[in-house]
Order: sequence, then structure tokens, then C-alpha cells
Amino acid sequence: MQSHHVVSDGADLDDHMNTPSKISSRIRIVAWAAMLIAWVGQAVAARNPLDADAVSYLDISYSCLNGNWHALVNGYWSPAYPFLLGLWVKIFKVGPFRESVAIHLFAVASLIAALISFEYFLSAFFVYRNNLAEKNGEDLDGLVSDDALRIAGYALFFWITTFLTPPYLEQPDILVLALYLLSSALSMQLVSSAKEWWRYALLGVVLGLGYLSKAVMFPLAFTFIATLLLRRNWRRAIPEALLTLAFFAAVSAPFIFQLSKSKGRLTYGDVGAIAYRHIMGFDTDSNASLPQIPSTASARPLAAPHAREFTAILFLGTYPPWSDPSYEYHGAPFRFDLRRQLNRIHVVLRSYFDLYIEQLCALATGFLVLLIWGGRYWEFGRRLLPQTPLWLPSIAGLALYSLLRTEGRMLAGFTIGLFAAAAAALRIATGDSDRKIVRCVVIAVCVVLLSQIVVKIGHQRFASSRNGQSPDGEVATTLREMGVQPGESVSYMGDTLVDHAWAHLARVKIAAEIPQEDVLIFWAADQTERAEALKWLAASGAKVLVTRNVPASAMFMGWQRISSTEYYSLQLPPENTR
Repeated sequence: MQSHHVVSDGADLDDHMNTPSKISSRIRIVAWAAMLIAWVGQAVAARNPLDADAVSYLDISYSCLNGNWHALVNGYWSPAYPFLLGLWVKIFKVGPFRESVAIHLFAVASLIAALISFEYFLSAFFVYRNNLAEKNGEDLDGLVSDDALRIAGYALFFWITTFLTPPYLEQPDILVLALYLLSSALSMQLVSSAKEWWRYALLGVVLGLGYLSKAVMFPLAFTFIATLLLRRNWRRAIPEALLTLAFFAAVSAPFIFQLSKSKGRLTYGDVGAIAYRHIMGFDTDSNASLPQIPSTASARPLAAPHAREFTAILFLGTYPPWSDPSYEYHGAPFRFDLRRQLNRIHVVLRSYFDLYIEQLCALATGFLVLLIWGGRYWEFGRRLLPQTPLWLPSIAGLALYSLLRTEGRMLAGFTIGLFAAAAAALRIATGDSDRKIVRCVVIAVCVVLLSQIVVKIGHQRFASSRNGQSPDGEVATTLREMGVQPGESVSYMGDTLVDHAWAHLARVKIAAEIPQEDVLIFWAADQTERAEALKWLAASGAKVLVTRNVPASAMFMGWQRISSTEYYSLQLPPENTR
């Protein structure tokens, strides 16, 4: 619908490129309608089961609803998303088997907030760009028109919300996107025209909320504050920057204080340190300073030499090791391995190339065409440097993630910031042929991006119609029929981290596991050794063992297939002591 509108209005765009008031409202209505319809349709149609992160966030949310607000003080999961998610499920009285749809609709609500932030971002961007051009004595007719950039901006935002932060995302990155855009908009206003003190205070509040949504926004907040000082009269801006810093501290300090108190050391979050040690392989080099899972278990059985039990930390959530991966982590000496770090940077840079050159090839190519057509590349670079509110936080964020790992959902705000900075520095001649080139490039970019969106949504719709019902609900129902009550313990054999949504739906806790690396060992062991392993699991308090794909030769042990799924359950022997 959106691409048809853009193409059919090509003549209008050519005639009124420099009169945005005549077509901006129509562009906005069509873009908003297309995105809202697509978001709701994807959210309702998506049948992906709850992922591990969503289960942990929901565990924190339900703990809060039960009065345990201290659950928000988590060194790994930031508090804003589970807090808002808890309010959402409370208001709409969401049951266990509707949680997935509820989270997806919460993502839609978050995307609407992000779209409002994007509108604010665009309005601030146009004023900011024009003010900078006027200060440099440039002819405003040489700017790419507001309407052309608005059309391309909507297409990019739609693409991002389809591929990077879709409406079935079960992480807080959509909230981060909304707050990032607000921070960028406020920064542009503060460095160009608006000087009201309340805007500086509001920027500090927004940055603080960003940190409470995701820990990476804590270091990035200082890049936004730095943009207030990176100008000619930076000494005069020091009081205002300190005001922003004070409000940022006022919002973030209470959580930092409680978290540091619980950890016994000063910290704003452990997610970066834990993920870094794991991804760089340092956690396998030495276990001396890693998070230790308290255990009362005896020697592990021969049929499951790497089995683990979590009886001492069952209070954390459904799957305790992932409910708070920072539990019992009290910091570790920093380690640096240049070879590993360079290899990791190479891997992440490759993902950046895939995103910006391959996936967003149309947008990158359109920008290059306009840059080459406009010429004067050194002037482009000179105009780009002052765009610090746009490119500085984006480059800093990309640099931070390059040290560790990245996913598309983490790069949404940076992507908008980088392309906005480049667009602000573009200049085009004012002839009729030049306006026609701009029109053609914008239409071509939008058609390609919208085509990608249509194919993506169509593929998801086709896949969802074939998937049928998720088996997690059937496993939860079977556990209830076996007499396992909410709050009781079970065990799992396999990759528990990526496969424990069924336990959350059943409201049970995984007290012990046989990890994926031991599955073949377990099936290859003799009957006596397997029986010992089952007794070991039962001693943790687990009543049932759940796994996937039981071989036919082991069915005599009492395994029962759960409906038509690939899950099987086995009643464990009565609990005994180890």
C-alpha cells in the first residue's frame, strides 16, 4: 500500500518537492497506516514460542506482581522492560498460554511509541539541518527536501521494524530505540536552537530511562552529553551539560546503588563482563572467578558426567542459571587477548557489512548516487563533522558492540542516526534535472525497501500458517495431568537454555538438567547407569524428566510421548538423598 502511494504520487513529489506542507500530512497518514496494519498483523500471526530472554523477563515481572520488587535488581537483566511488561500482563489479565501474544502486542505498543519518537526526531532533524546550513551561509535550496527525506525515512523505519526490531521481538530493544531517538532529537535541539533548561533536564531523564532499559545505554549516555560540549562556545555549555548529567544521575543512581549493594561492589551491570568472558572463551580457561552455582549434589552419575542441579537457587526463576546469570558473580580481573579480540572484531565487522552493504544496499546505493551527483566530496566531509548528535553516539555504539557481539535488534537507533547524519551533509544543485534525480532515487530506494518488507511479511505469514500450535503448551498441560503442580520441580535433558518455555507455562522450576553434551552418553550407558542418573535427578526434587526424541530402544524405561510433539516425559523415582 505504501509503495503504491509513493509511486503514484511521483508527479506530485516532483512538483512540490520544496513545499512539504502540501504533501507531508498525506505521507504521514499512509506511512502510519501501513506500518500499524503490518505490525498488528505480524504480532498476531507470529507463533514463535517464548525465548529464553522472554522467560527471564516474565519471571522478574511476576515476581514484582507478587510483591518481590527486589527481583528488578538484577545484574544481567535491566529493570525497565520487565517492570512495564508486568504492568501490561496485569492490566490485561494475561494467562500463561496467551503470554506470547501479549508480549507481541506489547512490542506493537512499543513500536508505536518508537514511531512517535521518530516523528519528533524528524521534526528536530529538519530544524537542526536548516540551522546549521544557515550558520554556514549556505543556500537552503541545495538541501535535499524535507519531503524526500521524510519518505525515505519512513521506508527505512518500516524496514527496521520489520527486519531488526519486529513486532514479535521479546527483548527491550524497541524501548531502547524509542529512547535513543528521543535523546538524539533533544541533542540536536540543544546544540542548534533550543536552550531552555528543561530540555537539558529532560535529556538527562531520557538517558537515565535508556540505561534502565538496557545497560549499554549507560556508557552511551556520556556520548550524548559530550555532544553538548563539542561546539565553539563549549565553555558556556558546561553548566547545561552538568544539569543533564545531574538528572541522568538522579534517574540511574538509585538502581546502581541497589545493584552495587547487592553485589558488594560498585557496578552498573554485569551483562557486558559476563558476555565478554563467555564469548571470548575466558570462562573455559579458568573457573576461579566465574559465577558459581551453589550445589549440594554428590558425585555426578556416569551416564551424565556434566549434569547440574540448582536446588540452592530455585528462587531465581524457571531456569535458575538464566534467570540471573550474574548471580554469585562478584567481578573478575580483566583479561585481554589481542588475537581473540581482533578475531571477534572481524566477526562483528562482517555483520556490519552484511547489514549496511548487503541488506540495506538500496539505501546505501541511493545515498552514493546523490553524493556523486552533488560532487564536492571534501565539502560533504566538512559538513558531516559537525553532525555530532547524530554520528557520535552511533559510532560509539557500533564500536562498543564490535568488541563483543551484535544482533540486528541492537543496531536500530545507530542505523537511523548514521543515515540521518549523511543526509544532513548532502547537497544537490537546484535545477529541474537535479530535483528529478532526487525524486527517482527516493522512489527507487523506497520500492526496493518496501519490496523486501512485503516478501518478509509474506514469508512469515506463510510459515505461521504451517507451524500450527506450539508444543510448549502441550508439554505444560501434560505435566499438570501427571500431577506436577505450579511451583514444583522438574528436570530436562538437552539444551535447556533454549528449550524451557514449557516449564514457564507450567509454572514449574527446573531443578536439575542433563546438558546436551551428555545426551548421547546417557543413551549409550547401560540400564544400571541410566537408573543412577534418574535417581540423581530425583534427589534434586524433580518429579519428571522431559526431553526430546527418545530412541525406540529406551521406551521400555517408561517414557511417554507428549501428544504428537517430539517431547517425551518420564516419571522419576521417589526423591531420595544422595
